[in-house]
Amino acid sequence: MYKVDISEYTITGRGVDKETGEIKVVTNPYDVKVSLVSMLFHPDLRLEAKELLERDKLANKINDCEDGFVLLEDADYEKVKGALGIITGFSRNDVEFVRRILEAEKAEVVEK
Repeated sequence: MYKVDISEYTITGRGVDKETGEIKVVTNPYDVKVSLVSMLFHPDLRLEAKELLERDKLANKINDCEDGFVLLEDADYEKVKGALGIITGFSRNDVEFVRRILEAEKAEVVEK
């Protein structure tokens, strides 16, 4: 299994102040959960119906996770990792997102 950090992080960019018209530095949250789920269904993946349903189960697991990390079985992790190799158009704001997936910690499952 793989442990993926799905907690939000902060991204920094430039924005225009509506009152003064000045360009200033702004920060916004990057919602990792939303990005991860969106990536699972990206049109570049050209999903077939069966795969779409399997990914919906994975998306629900990610959405239901509330502790900041999601544990993915090897097959699910490969789906996520594989999507990164197909989808194009990432930006600098996505660096941490991609890093969290590609450098996910291998987690040992201990039976209780």
